[in-house]
Amino acid sequence: MRLPLYILLYLLVTSVTYSVTKRLELTLVDLKKINDESLVKKMMYMVHSLDNPKVDIRLSKRTHSLIIETEDPRLLSLITYRFKTELNIPPEALTTRQLPEVKVKNTYRLHKRSLGEFDITAYNSHESVNDYLDELSISYPDLVTTKIIGYTHQNRPIKILIINNKKSGAKPKVFIDGGQHAREWISPAVVTHMIHQLINGYYKEDDRLRSLVTKYEFHMLPILNPDGYVYSYSDHGIRLWRKNMNNVTTTNCTGVDLNRNWDFHWAGRGGSRDECSIVYQGQSAFSEKETKATSDYILSYQGQWHSYFSFHSFGQLILFPYSHTAIPNPDYEKHRSAAKSLAAGIKSVNNRRYTVGAVGMILYEASGSSESWAYSIGVPYSYTLELPDLFTFVVPTDVIEPTANELLQGLVEYFQLIEEEDPKVYKQLVANVTESLPTREDNYQTSDSLYSSERRNSQSIFLLLLLTTMWSIIYY
Repeated sequence: MRLPLYILLYLLVTSVTYSVTKRLELTLVDLKKINDESLVKKMMYMVHSLDNPKVDIRLSKRTHSLIIETEDPRLLSLITYRFKTELNIPPEALTTRQLPEVKVKNTYRLHKRSLGEFDITAYNSHESVNDYLDELSISYPDLVTTKIIGYTHQNRPIKILIINNKKSGAKPKVFIDGGQHAREWISPAVVTHMIHQLINGYYKEDDRLRSLVTKYEFHMLPILNPDGYVYSYSDHGIRLWRKNMNNVTTTNCTGVDLNRNWDFHWAGRGGSRDECSIVYQGQSAFSEKETKATSDYILSYQGQWHSYFSFHSFGQLILFPYSHTAIPNPDYEKHRSAAKSLAAGIKSVNNRRYTVGAVGMILYEASGSSESWAYSIGVPYSYTLELPDLFTFVVPTDVIEPTANELLQGLVEYFQLIEEEDPKVYKQLVANVTESLPTREDNYQTSDSLYSSERRNSQSIFLLLLLTTMWSIIYY
């Protein structure tokens, strides 16, 4: 039976695949029903001692619960059984449920995709996100540039997108990254959606977003850990994978926690020398290609950064330095005031509440983290954001867009407050940028030009195959 010509042509043009990971199960331990605080440490130690990357446990102060998450139901049954029999945790304190299934979308095409073909509300593959960034730079060359700032251990490109309204002159820079931890899919998706909204808002004359793009230059890196991200959604991978995929360890264990690998109080509290630990800090600070490439890029514009943001999940937290200690940083009040304005802006959209504070004071000590490193090299305002925790690491796709909307409104109010309370920082950064402009060049590969070449080659191949197929159909 012959297929209609339009069906054959469609199949030739496109193929959409979804990487479906194992459905995760979750057990919540209601700490309000447990009077003995020492049991919390014992439960966490029991799970950590399993040394299994397929299970995660963490304390949620906001919900007053312990959260155990895994893709192996038998493992979860074993853990809850041991909680009840060895630690005498009452059954009524334990609630187990299955989390919703989410997928990563990958569109394979013989030709390069157009902007309209990218689903901004889905979880997309690393390759699809990178292609989308390059399509944006081709479509909006006066505003958008993409660059490859390095390559991973598995030779995947680390791609950054820059939004810069050159007509508005010198302006301070803002760095936003996502996806340091592989399993936190909401993070790259939200950064990508924010890119989409900032560009659309600028051209559609949304006064709020147009003002941001006019006053600030945004450098946005959706996926800082491409290898780990790909592994977390691949058929052979582990959905709860956190680290990168570096295999240079002396054991059979793989990967380094990139947010313990930055060169500020590296190898202190909160990291681990154990190569099998999920918080393994690496053999040295910036031992990993991903952190080295990103830090080198940031340092190449040192003195020009206004703010640094690293998006993670989950917890609904706005965190600032220090992370290695509970001692406040010298600019604690300034950080806290700006963070509170960011939280207020977020809350004004969907009434979602974020808790504000220093990492080491309200969460835990985490030496070698990116936001504290950025602050240490002179970035005045530096933050880690833990995104919504309604569904732990498995966040339905319908949360992506509202989260991006909230964050952008938060940024609008955040920058407005800093401009009012700390006007000197903006003027000084503009002066620093202006001084560097006459001689400023970098050695980073422009990604969109490479992509354009690949696009032309793929289109030539596509046309050849299309003509061949049509010829075969006509004369069959």
